[in-house]
Amino acid sequence: MKKIILLVLAITVSSLVYSYSILESQTGNYVLNLDARTSAMGSAGVANGMHLFDSFLNPANLGLLPDRIGAQVGMSVVQDSDNRTLPMYNSFDAYSGDATYASNLNYFNDYSAGAYYRYGFDKCTVSAALAYRPFISFDADYFEDVRNNYNSNNNSYPQTIAKNYIKSKGNIEAISFLAAFKYEEIATIGLEVSSLSGDSKWERRINWSDWSIAKMQSTPYSLVDSDSTLNRDFSGMMFKIGLTGKINERLQVGLSYQPQIEFDLSGSINDSIDVEDAVYMYYSKLDTLGMVVHTDSIMYSEYISPSRMRFGVSYTPQNIMKTYFNADVEYVSWSEQNELFDDQYNFYVGVEHVLPNNIPIRLGFNYTTSYSTHEIKYNGKTIAFADKITMPSFSAGTGFNLLSKFTVDISLEYANRQYEALDLFMDNFYWRDSDYQYLWANPSYIIASGGIPDRTWENPDTVKETLLQLKTSITYKW
Repeated sequence: MKKIILLVLAITVSSLVYSYSILESQTGNYVLNLDARTSAMGSAGVANGMHLFDSFLNPANLGLLPDRIGAQVGMSVVQDSDNRTLPMYNSFDAYSGDATYASNLNYFNDYSAGAYYRYGFDKCTVSAALAYRPFISFDADYFEDVRNNYNSNNNSYPQTIAKNYIKSKGNIEAISFLAAFKYEEIATIGLEVSSLSGDSKWERRINWSDWSIAKMQSTPYSLVDSDSTLNRDFSGMMFKIGLTGKINERLQVGLSYQPQIEFDLSGSINDSIDVEDAVYMYYSKLDTLGMVVHTDSIMYSEYISPSRMRFGVSYTPQNIMKTYFNADVEYVSWSEQNELFDDQYNFYVGVEHVLPNNIPIRLGFNYTTSYSTHEIKYNGKTIAFADKITMPSFSAGTGFNLLSKFTVDISLEYANRQYEALDLFMDNFYWRDSDYQYLWANPSYIIASGGIPDRTWENPDTVKETLLQLKTSITYKW
């Protein structure tokens, strides 16, 4: 009875939320896996297929499943805490610390499901499966209050000038067919073919407050809310091949390869401009002497998922209680997505130790790399550059059997990253004055400087993110 109550609680909690960072709101967040066992082991599992979802890492893992018929569902919780700070300076222009001006905590939901069938003959086994899963997520949310700092040193609460929003919603879903062929216990080869489709809507909005509208109503300024949108529809095909081999009774290796995916894309900007006719960044490159050599652009209508190659090993030591050590290394060709990016390696490692009463304890770690793009002005040109962002993650989990046919796995993963970025809503937009009617305080400074200067990369924001992810997966075997 206690196990049934725990199962219901895990399903209820896990189906509530699923979140990603504003950093990936336009480029998308790659959804690695929704198997709780593998997640608890640092997402290392390319050579150790125990559940159906392990086939998403390596299709050959499908051939390692021992049962004739099986199914699996997975649900996930990701809590993303985003805190943005700006540098503060005293009257002597000395750095005095960072001040938090925006803090966000957002929630969304998603799930994955699939079923498989295995048939054996002679020394061979053939397995096939159908599955659904999120492939890339664009879900994100951002909010900040813009306040007037007038008289804030006299124990008065600053007025709200505007409320800023960035909202992104949508994903690319994969409907997958997987097949695997296994010869004895020597080797297994697998293939995944997935139909990819989905859409995303990205919106950036600035809503003026009632206080701002009332303050400016007697001036020539007209405060109109600002709104921009980007709507995109995606379609494509994904192919992945995999191989596993048994070196001896204790060591197994695996390899998988997913080629580059170039999506067919359509959509519009502000419901009027076709994405085929729009770019999101014009930029120039610099040579080694700092001279501009040519100008290029990055198109809204282009969307590429880079190729990935992953190699892993699984080792089972000679213990009284069963233990698994998994380790994977993944090569991601980021340069296929953007020429400003460099190809990178991701690392995954995990261990599972089974205690008495068949209760597993799992621990894991992974280290992954992603990119963000930024731009600066140089000699009248817009120069684009890429910022490499690394994210270490720690995970733990366990599982239990239920009603003899079901296995419930639970994992918890903690990750954090820190990077620099410019303000998502530049200060200069909020400067409005007429006959000394100021929305932004300190009029003498504004008049002397000709307006509020936007902060540049000399004084960027510091973004600190913490991600806490809970996964639950339920496996049925017959």
